[in-house]
Amino acid sequence: MADITISSDPIGVGIAQEGSPHFGDPFVRHPELDITFYCNADDRFGNPDAGIIIVTLEPSGEYFNKTIWPNPITVTVTPLGFFPGGVLVTANPIVVTVGFSFGFGPYHILTELFKKNWVKWSNIGSLDFTIGKDNIAGERPLDWKGWVYEIKKLGNKVIAYGENGVSALTPSNNAYGLDTIYRIGLKGKQAVAGDEVRHFFIDKEGKLWSLSESLEMLDYSEYLANLNSPVLSWDAKNKLLYICDGVLGFIYSLESKSLGKGPVNITGISYQGGTLYVVAPTTIATPTFEIWTDIYDMGTRKGKSITSLEFGIDLAVVLKASIKYRSNKAVVFSRTDWYTVDSRGLVFIQCYGQEFCFGAKADTYEWFKPDYVKVNGKVYDSW
Repeated sequence: MADITISSDPIGVGIAQEGSPHFGDPFVRHPELDITFYCNADDRFGNPDAGIIIVTLEPSGEYFNKTIWPNPITVTVTPLGFFPGGVLVTANPIVVTVGFSFGFGPYHILTELFKKNWVKWSNIGSLDFTIGKDNIAGERPLDWKGWVYEIKKLGNKVIAYGENGVSALTPSNNAYGLDTIYRIGLKGKQAVAGDEVRHFFIDKEGKLWSLSESLEMLDYSEYLANLNSPVLSWDAKNKLLYICDGVLGFIYSLESKSLGKGPVNITGISYQGGTLYVVAPTTIATPTFEIWTDIYDMGTRKGKSITSLEFGIDLAVVLKASIKYRSNKAVVFSRTDWYTVDSRGLVFIQCYGQEFCFGAKADTYEWFKPDYVKVNGKVYDSW
């Protein structure tokens, strides 16, 4: 058996004394040294209690009860007896040789293949998944290979999210009908979140999807494809989806249909009694605010020069702006430096291209909502 380390901080150990303490004379008694006192309740003058002797005893030695707080404590477990007759072995492939004997038995070997793409349902109001004569509990395979990562309720059906697909299971009598709605698996085991009205998930290509009454591709794969084992958390009250993998973090807003940078380590969000609880393995740090627009070509494929940007915004902190640009849709965007927006909301940035993305960032957090962003420049006649 392999060593097992159990960590606990702190662990209390209670020690109980068995038996009873004995108080005796620690020295040999010498009768010749005895002194006898004759005590009366009253003395010869009639004073009460004058003859009572008061003896004060003072205990010595060690106390019997002790409390010890070890940190850390190491517990060594040693198995005794014989190994049980049943052993579970997980192997792929598995090779079984029959015809052995230990002198006592008999022994039986039972093998069962893992059902990766199967789902089970239990009896009503029970956690027992055993299929009985009433035929209420049951199981069925999905029509794609691989593990099932999570099953979430959506309306009057449940959705199975897995390694190589997304399927809807609709109840029909004692069974469930199958309708596979997407045949590309999730990017990780926790790459799905949502409530009973709407789900979100990220597929293996890094695309973000929304599933409610229909399946909608939100994409953002240029950002989300860089995530490793993303964890999705849904804030239903504020309609915000948190996407984190411990290194990168993003927030998708359902109301504004926008994606922005966010905390990198949130692993769960829930409301209990009207209070918002956010779970993270370490302290949550809010990154620098930064936002980018989608791709714009100003309604023409001709070349364009950008000279300046105007922001209609009421902001106390310093705002900076930058532009991504390219002249060929088959190449990646280049980006200008970040330039400070002046007190008028104006910033001068010069670049040339056919397609542009416009960005803004602030090093200090402050809530704001831009009224408009005006792009100043020139469209050339040449293609």
